[in-house]
Amino acid sequence: MRNIKKWSSNGNWVEVDLDLCAGSGECVEVCPAQVYDIIDGKVDADAIKECIECGACEGACPYEAILKHSAW
Repeated sequence: MRNIKKWSSNGNWVEVDLDLCAGSGECVEVCPAQVYDIIDGKVDADAIKECIECGACEGACPYEAILKHSAW
C-alpha cells in the first residue's frame, strides 16, 4: 500500500505520495503561497489553506509525487 498524505481546502486537495517524495524541495521553491516545507526529508503541506491552486508544485516535482485535485 502506498504512503499517501492528503491535504484539503475548499473542496480541492493535494496528495503527496511519500514513497515517491525524495524531499528535493522543488515544490517548496516554486510555491508562491509558501504552502510547503521539507520536514524529516519529506514534503509537508500544513499551510494548505494558503494554496492558490496554481499547480506549480505538481509541475515542479521531478518524482511526480504531488497530485493536485480540483472539486470542479
